[in-house]
Amino acid sequence: MAENLPSFEEMRARAFALLGDAEDELRSDWRPGTGPTAEQGRAVSEAKQAIAQAKAALDRAGR
Repeated sequence: MAENLPSFEEMRARAFALLGDAEDELRSDWRPGTGPTAEQGRAVSEAKQAIAQAKAALDRAGR
């Protein structure tokens, strides 16, 4: 019996949604006094840039 594997477009759409969820999580507010250190802030910024690059790559792949 063949599995119902997702199409490329379904996988791309799910990956895009997951990246959006990660992006939203990184935009979250912190409780007072629990925000990131300067180093952590830089890492979050790098992560956001990587997410944006991944979303752009998925967009290109969908064309």
